[in-house]
Amino acid sequence: MLSLSLPNKLESLETARSALLAYLAPQALNAKVLFNLELVLEESLMNASLHAFKDAGLHLIEFSAWCDDEAVYLRFEDEGLAFDPTQAAEPVLPQSIAEAAPGGLGLMLVRKRALSVSYSRTEGRNRLTIALARR
Repeated sequence: MLSLSLPNKLESLETARSALLAYLAPQALNAKVLFNLELVLEESLMNASLHAFKDAGLHLIEFSAWCDDEAVYLRFEDEGLAFDPTQAAEPVLPQSIAEAAPGGLGLMLVRKRALSVSYSRTEGRNRLTIALARR
């Protein structure tokens, strides 16, 4: 199992990405699976870093990853504001490029790539676990 404590800073993404790829290297996952894992990692970690905390202070996000024969699991835990992404509404997609605005599609991207997304809030902590197919 890979376990990291990451500050809620944008720079943490590269630390997590490098560690995840090194951890998964022996699994010989194909390029599509690795792309999906990196996308889900980026969206989930950046959402927690940018939106979970009321203040601009330093907070830790606990990140872990593990795998079994069917899936790779990514877990994010923090003491930020409660937010259950499994209950968030699907975004309204723009009808044209002119209507499109950056952002707002991350949860949809995560859901479309995941086998499962689960969320719990216990003792003031968010726990988001995402399973992705390893094939």
